[in-house]
Amino acid sequence: MKIKTYVADNIQEAFYKVKTDLGKDAVILKTKHIKKGGFLGLFAKRMVEVVAANDIKPNLDLPTKPDFSKLPPISKPKETESIAEIKDIKTDIEQVKDLLNKLYLDKTQQDNAPAVDMPSLLKKYYDRMCEMEILPEIINTLIDNTKNSISDTDLNNKTLLYNTLKKEIISFIDEVEPISLSDKNNVVAFVGPTGVGKTTTIAKLAAHFVLYKNKKVAMITADTFRVGAIEQLKHYGDLLEVPVHVVYRPEDVKEILTELKDYDLLLVDTMGFSPNNRIQIKKVKNLLDILNPDDIYVVVSAATKNQDMVDILNNYKELQYKKIIVTKLDETKSYGIILNAINISGCKLSYLTTGQNVPDDIEVASGDKIADLILGEVKDV
Repeated sequence: MKIKTYVADNIQEAFYKVKTDLGKDAVILKTKHIKKGGFLGLFAKRMVEVVAANDIKPNLDLPTKPDFSKLPPISKPKETESIAEIKDIKTDIEQVKDLLNKLYLDKTQQDNAPAVDMPSLLKKYYDRMCEMEILPEIINTLIDNTKNSISDTDLNNKTLLYNTLKKEIISFIDEVEPISLSDKNNVVAFVGPTGVGKTTTIAKLAAHFVLYKNKKVAMITADTFRVGAIEQLKHYGDLLEVPVHVVYRPEDVKEILTELKDYDLLLVDTMGFSPNNRIQIKKVKNLLDILNPDDIYVVVSAATKNQDMVDILNNYKELQYKKIIVTKLDETKSYGIILNAINISGCKLSYLTTGQNVPDDIEVASGDKIADLILGEVKDV
C-alpha cells in the first residue's frame, strides 16, 4: 500500500493529482485546508491538503455497495472560496497594521525613553502612563513639567509626586465644555464612525435635558443607512416623549427646523462612516452646512486603537467639530486615549459614557477622575 500527501490550490486540482499519480482506484483518506508560505504567518496562501492511498485490500465482510459516507466533502463553490480568501487577506492586513503600530510605538518610546537616573517612583508613573498607551510626547511633557515643579528630593515623596503629576494631567485636559444652552433654539450635531454609540449618547443627553433640566428637546436623525438606526432613536423618543424627525433629503432640513423652532434643544444624529470614506464625509459636510448647528461634537470610542483614532480625528476635521465625547470607557483599561484625542484634535473634552443605560452611564468629563484613572488611583470606571 502506498500513502501519499498532495497539496493543491483547490480540491478539484488535488483529486486530479491523486488520480494521475495513484490511479483511479486510489482512496482519499483525509482532506483539510491549510495555509502555506507568507511571512511570519502573514499573507499565507490558502490551499488544500489531501492524503490518499492505493492497493488497499478490500474487507470481504463489508457490503459491496459503495459507502458514500467515505467520500470527501464536496468542495465549496469558487465564489465561497474567494470570499474566504478575501477575509483571510483582510485579517492579515489588520495583523500587519497592528504589528506596525506596535513597532512604531515601541520605537518611539525607546527614542523618548527617560533618563536612566530617573527616580524609581517617577519611573513607576512613567511606566504606568506607557501602559495607558499615552503618546510618548505627551508623557514626556507631563514628566518634564512635574520634574520642573518640585525639587529632586520631593520626587521621592509619593503623595507630593502623585498630586503634582495629577495636576499636570488635569492642566493638560484643561476646562471641559458640556452643552451650554442659550435662550434661542440650540442645534447640536454629532458626528463619528459607526459603532461608537452615537445614537445612544444622543438619547442619554436628551433624557438629561428633559428629566433634569426641564427643557423642551427634539431629536433629528439623518442616519438612514444603518439598519434599525431610525427605529432605535424613535424608541428612545417614545420613552422620553420627545419628537424624532428623520432627514431623508437635504430639502427636509429647512421644514424640520421651522417646525421645531420653539424647542430649546435639537440633537442631530448623523450617519456613521469610515474616516477614509471621502464621499460620506462630503455628504455629512453638506448636511451640516444646511443645518448650520451651534455646536458639532465628534464621538469616539475609548476602545479605539491609537492609529485609528488619529485617522478619525484628522479626517473628520473637515466637518469642523469643536468638542469631543469619549464613549465606552467601560470597555477598556487604557485610558490614555482620552489625552491622545485632546492632543490630536486640539478640542475640548465634553462627556464620558460608561455603558448602555439611558439616561444613566453618561457624565460631564472630569479631569480629576481621568487623572486618577490614568495614574491608577481609581481601579475602574
